[in-house]
Amino acid sequence: MILLDDNFASIVTGVEEGRLIFDNLKKSIAYTLTSNIPEISPFLAFILCDIPLPLGTVTILCIDLGTDMIPAISLAYEESESDIMKRRPRDPVKDKLVNERI
Repeated sequence: MILLDDNFASIVTGVEEGRLIFDNLKKSIAYTLTSNIPEISPFLAFILCDIPLPLGTVTILCIDLGTDMIPAISLAYEESESDIMKRRPRDPVKDKLVNERI
C-alpha cells in the first residue's frame, strides 16, 4: 500500500477498498464459473457420448460473452456490505480467491 498523506483515515479507507475488491472479485468469479457449466455441458456430451453439437463452439463463446459480461461487470461495482470492516482479516492460507466451495 502506498500512502500519499499522513492521515490514518487513508489507511482505513485503503483496507476497506481492498476488502471490497476481494469480495467483488470472488462474487464475479463464482458467477462466471456457475453460469458457464450449462454452456460447457453440450460440448462435454459431444466429446464423451458423440452427440452432435446444436451450436458451434464459436457461437457458444459469442453467446457467453454477450450474456455474461454485463452481470459480471455489475458484480464488480457492487457496494460493500455494512460489516466489511467488522470482519476479521482474512487468512491468506485458508481464504483464497477461488476455493473448493466455489
